[in-house]
Amino acid sequence: MSSWSKRLPAVTSMLEGDKLILPPIVLEELLEKFSQTPPVVAENEEEIPSTSQLPSPLTFQILNPRTRIITHGGVLEFNSPDEKACLPQWMYESLSLSEGDEIIIRLKELPKGTWARFRPLSLEYKEIKDYRAAFEDYLRSHYVTLTAGEVLSLRQADSIYKFLVDSLQPENAVRIIDTDLEVEIVPFLANGSVSVSNKRHQRKEDKENEISVGQIVKGAVLKDEYTYWNLKSIDRSHGLNIHLKILDRGDVDLVISTESKPTIEDHIWSDFSFSSERSIYISPTNSAYATSEEFCIGVYGHSESQTNYELLITNNDLPIPTVTSKELDDENANKVGYAHCKNCGRWVPERTIVLHSNYCERNNIKCKLCGKIMRRDEEVFHWHCELCDQPGDSPEEKIKHQEIYHKRRECSCGYFTDSLPSLAAHKQSDCPNKLITCRFCHNLVKKGEIPTNSRDLLEGLTGHESYCGNRTIDCVKCNQSVSIRNVPMHAKMHEIEKQSRKLPPLCRNVNCIRTAENNTLKLCSICFGPFWSPANDPMNRKLLTRLARKYHHQLTTGCGNAWCKNKYCASGTSKSLDPNAAASKLVPLLQESQSATSPAIYLCVDQIVTRKRILADILYNGQDGGGIPGEYGMEFCVEAIEMSNEDLVEARKYLQANAPRI
Repeated sequence: MSSWSKRLPAVTSMLEGDKLILPPIVLEELLEKFSQTPPVVAENEEEIPSTSQLPSPLTFQILNPRTRIITHGGVLEFNSPDEKACLPQWMYESLSLSEGDEIIIRLKELPKGTWARFRPLSLEYKEIKDYRAAFEDYLRSHYVTLTAGEVLSLRQADSIYKFLVDSLQPENAVRIIDTDLEVEIVPFLANGSVSVSNKRHQRKEDKENEISVGQIVKGAVLKDEYTYWNLKSIDRSHGLNIHLKILDRGDVDLVISTESKPTIEDHIWSDFSFSSERSIYISPTNSAYATSEEFCIGVYGHSESQTNYELLITNNDLPIPTVTSKELDDENANKVGYAHCKNCGRWVPERTIVLHSNYCERNNIKCKLCGKIMRRDEEVFHWHCELCDQPGDSPEEKIKHQEIYHKRRECSCGYFTDSLPSLAAHKQSDCPNKLITCRFCHNLVKKGEIPTNSRDLLEGLTGHESYCGNRTIDCVKCNQSVSIRNVPMHAKMHEIEKQSRKLPPLCRNVNCIRTAENNTLKLCSICFGPFWSPANDPMNRKLLTRLARKYHHQLTTGCGNAWCKNKYCASGTSKSLDPNAAASKLVPLLQESQSATSPAIYLCVDQIVTRKRILADILYNGQDGGGIPGEYGMEFCVEAIEMSNEDLVEARKYLQANAPRI
């Protein structure tokens, strides 16, 4: 690669990975440099003209001339203003740059990486379920190079996991584009942990427990911490009722998800109420519940002190109804002997209505907005939200309501909302940063933006799946380029073609493997040769005479070949018949040769044909251990032996790939 370097002022950017944004002057200089590269003289002394096309990918060595610290990176765009180099924040800090410092970027060709060892810098790396998929997706999207000693910040949704690039091969700096990189993760070292700018990773260790349906468990949780309960052995033919009861004056939030460790910002079901008892019902027809493999319940501490609680999970087909005292009083409405109190609306016995009314008007008051009856001394604590008119009965409850439903929050994808439930719903549905397992590449990747193609929308593809599914691969059968999404349909087309495939019938001679010809006996040209005659024989009497003479010679004298396996040959059976016994066998053989249902003829063949026929019989009868008898036609078994050079293992593979099943 041509030598080129340039000194540029460095500034930080919000980029992820190792890609820089460089000024347009860099691109101009590189193009000019490559266009001036002298032509290459080949061995035949002919000049190969140079080209101005830049190498791909472009990789650079980045040097801080003040500290002599070196790292490497790629380029994202050539549109940086003011002739400055925009560096990712981590690279800016790694090079120990200060405001106003300059860097030297040098074009450098790096070898392809073959192996990388990463060392996690915190225990949270264990939350990653699939290291291979996580590294493959993130490195492919954000990195062009890796440099030993740098810190890699791997992001998955809202979580950041930091890894030290411990070692690389074949050199300490490699490029990772268009290469198979083997990844190794070494155990976490306690003295190597660093602080991570991620709220989820800043909290203390979350406790995980197991719970079963019908089991009552007790737990405790501190402020801003979680305790998790993993539900096992779920009968998904019934719904679930999750009931939580607070045992003291504390407050918690109940969040549930089909993924491990749900949070108040990322969950499917939740209860953020302020009552002492919380209940969530999940219907058996809920798709997330019915198709889930995991089921995790999280209890989040909301009080300043520790909160004790009791958790019960039951199987129910309908939610457990909550019967209020007002509903019980309504049962007495308009009954004989009961009167209606105008202040609180309750129906009380007529004999006590005066006493009740006087007491009620003196001590109770009714809210004009929600109609709640409360004591007069409680009115000062009763409130209604100015934004949504939600009622409450304590200042703490109002503060919590404002925080849950009216505090501006931002998702990592840039989505803004004022409600925790709506943020959680966004992260579970249309958030482009939601992690999914791609149905095409089977990697754990970000979902991506909603596809604009109507066909993709109808098929329920995500943004990543739309891109991934439209990538093409070459079909191993027909060498055509096929989009990955159409591979199953294309394979089905080949299967249909295979099932409708036909081969010409085999020679009527059961010991032969050649194709039958259009002659009277339906034999191949080799087997029919001894029976051909130029004489006119409209009734085939002379032909049958010659066939009878051939059979008689086989039964009495034989063909004389040691390899013969013909059961109607003295050499094949090692038993010669006398002329009379042989003659007695001729009648059924001649009748069989003229039969329409079993037109078999038994003639001797050469050694090669005999061997191939024996191997074809083994395939046809499933005696090779790879199939069932009669699964494939004899003509395809013969073809498989021919195509595999008489290798039974390869012949079986050929049958499975090319022959229709009977």
